[in-house]
Amino acid sequence: MSTPMTLDAAAIQALVAEVVRRIRAAQASTAAPQPAAPSPQPAAAASGAALSIPDRVITLAHLERLPAAVREVVVDAKAVITPSAREHAKDSGISLVREKPVGATAVAARPFVIAQAAGRGDASARTAAIARAVPGAQQLPASGLADVVAAIAAHASKDAARGVLLTSRPAVAMVLANRSASLRAVTARDAASLAAAAAETAANLLIVDPGQFTGGSLERLCVDFHRTASGPLPAELTAAVSGCGCNTHTH
Repeated sequence: MSTPMTLDAAAIQALVAEVVRRIRAAQASTAAPQPAAPSPQPAAAASGAALSIPDRVITLAHLERLPAAVREVVVDAKAVITPSAREHAKDSGISLVREKPVGATAVAARPFVIAQAAGRGDASARTAAIARAVPGAQQLPASGLADVVAAIAAHASKDAARGVLLTSRPAVAMVLANRSASLRAVTARDAASLAAAAAETAANLLIVDPGQFTGGSLERLCVDFHRTASGPLPAELTAAVSGCGCNTHTH
């Protein structure tokens, strides 16, 4: 006959503690909620901001889950947008914008030309400074004033270029430039006045005496002139010219 095993108080306490631990672990496992299957959600949900949906098929369900304030949704360049999603976006005032495809080239900016002519000194350092400030700017070869103006006019006519002409004879350059149908030239002695004149006339050519502009003001002006969209052409400049009105000579 086997002898019954006796347990001391410490062993009994350890056994009870282990049983209690296992019971609590089993209860916690049973009570824990199981995670629900994830549903497709937008990549960002900032209210009032552009929101991105990375899925390759955009359905009505995607758009119905958007925050109410969202008005622009960025989707993959090759994403398929279902007809119901398009209709919902149209009715809700939501813009669906496709991402630029990887490797796509950016749309070329408006060309900007830099020229110098009829100067009292060499303005090469100043034209180089403007070229560094305006990305992609093109410097025209220095030449006579009439030739340089004609070259700028050709660029403006061909690709809607804007430009700046550095010369110590801005008044003469103005008359030459504004004879061309493709140029609207303005000049002034300071950056603020020149910017105001350009805005008022929807000018595409700035004519300046570089000696009157110091401290980088001309470079900053050229950057703003290149980036800023032209306003509407004043009505006076759009009216057809009917003649000078004189009766002393024929036209």
